[in-house]
Amino acid sequence: MNCRSLSRLLGGTVLALTLATPFTLPAQADEVLRIVLDSDLPSLDPSQTTATVVTDFGHMVFETLFAMDAAGQPQPQMVGAHTLSEDGLVYTFTLRPDLAFHDGAPVTSADVIASLERFFAKDAIGTVLQQRLAKLEAVGDTTFRMTLSEPFGLTLDVLGKYSPIVPYIYPARIIAGGPDAVITEPVGSGPYIYDAAETRPGSVIVLKRNEAYVPRAEPQDVLAGSHAGSVDRVELLTIPDSQTSVNALMAGEIDMISSINPDTLDQLEEDDAITVATRYPAGETILLRFNNLTAPFNDPRARRAFAMVVDQNQYLAVAAARPEYGKVCKSIFTCDSPYTTDIGSEAVGSLDLEAAKALLAESDYDGTPIVVLQPTDRPGLQAYALIAAQELRSIGFNVELAASDWASLLQRRALKGPQAEGGWNLFVTTASADNMVNPFVNLPGNTNCETSWAGWPCDEAANAIRTAFMNATTLEERKKLADDFQARIFEIMPFVPAGQFVHLGAWNKDVGNVIQGPASPFYGLTKSRGE
Repeated sequence: MNCRSLSRLLGGTVLALTLATPFTLPAQADEVLRIVLDSDLPSLDPSQTTATVVTDFGHMVFETLFAMDAAGQPQPQMVGAHTLSEDGLVYTFTLRPDLAFHDGAPVTSADVIASLERFFAKDAIGTVLQQRLAKLEAVGDTTFRMTLSEPFGLTLDVLGKYSPIVPYIYPARIIAGGPDAVITEPVGSGPYIYDAAETRPGSVIVLKRNEAYVPRAEPQDVLAGSHAGSVDRVELLTIPDSQTSVNALMAGEIDMISSINPDTLDQLEEDDAITVATRYPAGETILLRFNNLTAPFNDPRARRAFAMVVDQNQYLAVAAARPEYGKVCKSIFTCDSPYTTDIGSEAVGSLDLEAAKALLAESDYDGTPIVVLQPTDRPGLQAYALIAAQELRSIGFNVELAASDWASLLQRRALKGPQAEGGWNLFVTTASADNMVNPFVNLPGNTNCETSWAGWPCDEAANAIRTAFMNATTLEERKKLADDFQARIFEIMPFVPAGQFVHLGAWNKDVGNVIQGPASPFYGLTKSRGE
């Protein structure tokens, strides 16, 4: 008897014992896709966090005006038609007909304008477009106009941004509280509807197919084209123990693990009914992120001292399931991309303990314990935090590890104050390749103060180089500016790159249309009905 037959005989005990709170199973006729996420969702509001799990949820429920295809080009999504004036300043957009939110209300220009204004206030790249915006106005119920103060060739790219803060379109009524008011009612216009009644926070997010959804006629092309849901119901599960997830997948009780623990790779590969592969071939970068606002890491000497003793091989030994899945990469840009450079990289990982200790002694660090955030439900990140703590201690930092689940960590890292007010000094995370490839999109390299990513670095020189990069007209100019940008980032050191790796997912072979690209949405996944 194989494990799948045993699972049916036992009534699905692996999944039943895993979920913290029982829930009502759907009718047998419903086609259900069960996916284990990296962690619980810290929020149902995609504008409040850069967490990938929230973006994955967001792509199911909400939509954007434009969406990126496999070539990285923005294609119309909610927009039906658009024009650009000859001087490159005036964009006029008309929404597709039949667009409606999950509550039945039509999508209007007023909703679009309110949503974009919220996005501009929450996202550093959105701010770049806002700074060039002279006027944003409705010219009809479903037509709106965007007038720029100067031509900006990346306008549609910004409107089609898919990670990590996405310009989703919301009903104006649910975001009326302003950009910092958290959405508690996730009503979108996308292919799946959030089911609050059946959702059990901490265990399962339930999404039901939007039967009124009208998709685009074009076939799915990563995030462009049709967003039509293929299955009746999607359950996004939280299972903190990785071995329990593997057991459930091998038993046929779940359909996908979005990111596996590298320690389980050999076990999963032994099962012929399971595919193990990456959904993101370009990989991710491990990031050590400082709180630039508070001592001691408001002093760049303390930041640079730590960077000197960061040993990327230590992090990659944890991150990469096998050596071929990881690589040392001391560029702030994705390695093997057009802007990869080694300018200034000697600042990272020299492993000269005495020089690092001397630099720390020159800084204003007074021996006060620093807080390193450590997620206990993300094995990889938990291990990275331990490695970072050891490296910090090796040069004289007094370190306190603050252990919590990932969702709680994300809430704490939003706090800008000192430790006495619940603040923090360093956390470890990863960023996908598409958020690291050049100065414009480089998430941790954004130094735009209050609109920067958590850690809030502020540096006018880096911002000026980034602006020049966006305005450059030749590849030669952009490459030179990318070199300059990296040199400045390594001088101020708002973060430390700690290696690049490809993470793997696992899914049953009856799951189809798994997109491998810069984004891998769940809504297009199919599921065969065979045993």
